[in-house]
Amino acid sequence: MARPLAPDDLFNLVTFGDAQVSPDGKLVAFVRQSHDAKKEESFTDIYIAEPAAGQVRKLTGSGKDKAPRWFPDGRRLAFISERSGKSQIWVIDVAGGEAWRIPTKRAVLGGLTVSPDGKRLLFEGKAFSKGEDWIPYPGCPENDRKRAIEQATREIESEPSKKDEPVLPKPNEIKVITRLRYRLDGEGYFGDLRRHIFFVEVPGAPPPARPESDKGNEVQLTAGDYDHGSFAVSPDGRYVAVSALRRDDADYCLKSDLWLYELEGAASSHSDARGPWLLYDAPGPCELPVWSPNGKWIAFAGHDSKRGDTTRVDLWLLDVENFISSLSAGSTPRPMTQADSRNLTGKFDRDLLLGRPRPEPAYPGQARSAVWQGEELYFGLVDHGETSIYRATPSSVSTPTWAFEKVLGEEGTAISNFHIGAGTLAYQASDPVTPENLYVSKIGKTGTRLTLENDSLMKDIETGTWEKLQCLADDGQELDYWLMYPKGYEKGSGKKLPTLVMVHGGPHGAYGPTFSFTANLFAGRGYAVLYCNPRGSTSYGQEFSSCIDGDWGNKDFGDVMACVRAAVSRGTVDEKNIFLYGWSYGGWWTVWAVGHTDMFKAACAGACVSNLHNDYATADCLWANEQEYGGKPWENAEGLLSRSPISYVDRVNTPLLLLHGENDLRCPIGNSEQFYAALRRLGKTAVFVRYPGEYHGLKRHLHQIDKLERMLAWFEHYRKSASRA
Repeated sequence: MARPLAPDDLFNLVTFGDAQVSPDGKLVAFVRQSHDAKKEESFTDIYIAEPAAGQVRKLTGSGKDKAPRWFPDGRRLAFISERSGKSQIWVIDVAGGEAWRIPTKRAVLGGLTVSPDGKRLLFEGKAFSKGEDWIPYPGCPENDRKRAIEQATREIESEPSKKDEPVLPKPNEIKVITRLRYRLDGEGYFGDLRRHIFFVEVPGAPPPARPESDKGNEVQLTAGDYDHGSFAVSPDGRYVAVSALRRDDADYCLKSDLWLYELEGAASSHSDARGPWLLYDAPGPCELPVWSPNGKWIAFAGHDSKRGDTTRVDLWLLDVENFISSLSAGSTPRPMTQADSRNLTGKFDRDLLLGRPRPEPAYPGQARSAVWQGEELYFGLVDHGETSIYRATPSSVSTPTWAFEKVLGEEGTAISNFHIGAGTLAYQASDPVTPENLYVSKIGKTGTRLTLENDSLMKDIETGTWEKLQCLADDGQELDYWLMYPKGYEKGSGKKLPTLVMVHGGPHGAYGPTFSFTANLFAGRGYAVLYCNPRGSTSYGQEFSSCIDGDWGNKDFGDVMACVRAAVSRGTVDEKNIFLYGWSYGGWWTVWAVGHTDMFKAACAGACVSNLHNDYATADCLWANEQEYGGKPWENAEGLLSRSPISYVDRVNTPLLLLHGENDLRCPIGNSEQFYAALRRLGKTAVFVRYPGEYHGLKRHLHQIDKLERMLAWFEHYRKSASRA
């Protein structure tokens, strides 16, 4: 007998991602993630699909494997695993057998890349990059340099503890801050380490068993006291293009450049390596470079900062042929600038697909800007919440114009990631009532689903129906919203449903036809669920997205309310039982709304921002907040407070459930603390739930299930209650 989703079903669903098509297009490697909620453990293993034979098989089984990357011969895979207790590189034959480790001194953070000749593996890691005369700051204690070095060394060389090891004195964990940007949500405090690119040589055959004391012999490609990000290796294996901002004032800049490093020189003798060379002096961020097979082009994701931090991300092209030729001739060419680049997708005025919108739940995998197939370039765009894959074909090799063709994407289905190899396209897709699965097809053909595991669960689950609708804002702007209905609900029957309104985060995010566990959870309990894309959302163009900067609570608030009123007018929504939920910016919207309307019978705000003035610089996204909020406290205190929900807390009549991670660095927990204390001081109904050890997004299985159970119980209590008491 069919049943509704339960909160713990979140971890009964299996997720898939990071699909990588083999060089010959015949196989697809991907990651499968499963969970044991009772033990609070998650497991990631690598699987191999052979679409032509209709077969899928398990390749690794440690439960700690991810990021599969093909060798050029298509016979082996490199991957990242924590099976040894530390994030390391492993290699396995796809025909089967035991994986073997290529040890590295430091943890492998990501970016695993196989060189074109298969002889080297590149990755991202951390290093202490200070000079010999460096001290933490003028006037520091004499032993402060020693403290910093010991902390950095301990983090780099940390090994898993063993049961029989003696208990050592607790290390010095004092944090000394001198940088403007010194922490990141989900990662924590940077300390004095920098992110760098490294590589290791690949043995010709599996090495003999290595002692546990073997620390590895990776070579550091990048140098200097700077952070280095995403990178790409040239087709001939000679150069590496790296996204970085190699300047002392990097913390004060909203940009990153592209630099070239000589891999061959570094491999033969690091001291003889030439470079680095500044390839592209960018006007804004540039990330995720991808080199064309002929070596002529580098594609990357970025923007020109014309609208500050909220500028739309596009796909850009650089013709690097002459630059490389000059280097080969022994000269150093001038850096290229925006005048030398080409914005390939700017004319669409739509956002580049970079793994979002993402379903719930999802396995994130690796975001990519684009994939080359010969001279053709494939990329994704998000339009009105809908995702599609496009092909860009050049008219000629020298100075091409580019023709665009949509090759994948249909209304009502959301694609979150893709990869292509030898004409085979692998992609992740979901719809509002179907969890995300992995599909494969030949380019331009209908996809075949590779992953079927969730069918056994979903066949017993009551899934409802949904529709995408439009309405007009007060000023005439057309808006998209979605309504999900319980199973068996007949539209036009006159039956009115309790309704949950969900507001997305960002604010520059977007809803789309992705699977939402939360929406299906409530639909299974008899609720209609409404979610919409108000102004501020992405996928509707630059102006639609940026028009709310410095003006939160105006158009964005009015747009959501317009969608709710439109749904009420359809006769579906019980206007006496409308509930509200949002996380992050959606949490801000929630605590703003309850101070400006009594429409909602009860509300739940997760990881909210309630005080834009007080939130300044306590969050990790300083520059974004200066633009989003409308300035700095010493310049626009009145404006910040006027858009702060705390300023209207005395008007709140709606029972409010506040949820927050105690280690949230994106929207610090002080926001919920202030709003909760003010509500209680005023004698209003509020409950505050704190999740220990959690950043902005909840990670522990226990906490994620608890969040859903509390939301259900909270809204059900008030749905059944005749009043707000």
